[in-house]
Amino acid sequence: MKSSLSALSGPRVQIRDVPRVRSGSRAKFLLRAERSNLRGPQAALALAKRGLTLRAAHGVVTRLYDRSFAVVELPAVENARKVVRDLAGAGVAAAPYRAKG
Repeated sequence: MKSSLSALSGPRVQIRDVPRVRSGSRAKFLLRAERSNLRGPQAALALAKRGLTLRAAHGVVTRLYDRSFAVVELPAVENARKVVRDLAGAGVAAAPYRAKG
């Protein structure tokens, strides 16, 4: 007999694997987004594709919702233009970030 909690929660959800970039260099990006245009799940998947865990990608998207900007270091960037294009499709303006100093 199922417990009442598991009966209420329904079947377990299967999370699909995120296709990852096979090789690339570390790179930092400045991300900007307006809350009304941001497509969070799509942005998180674009970040996870470049080596962030889904949890870390979720944190970046949350910062974008809260502050409208975030700086993120991606572990595996195959091409900066592809990152910018993928994130633009999710409503995020991305640019390579170079700290002054």
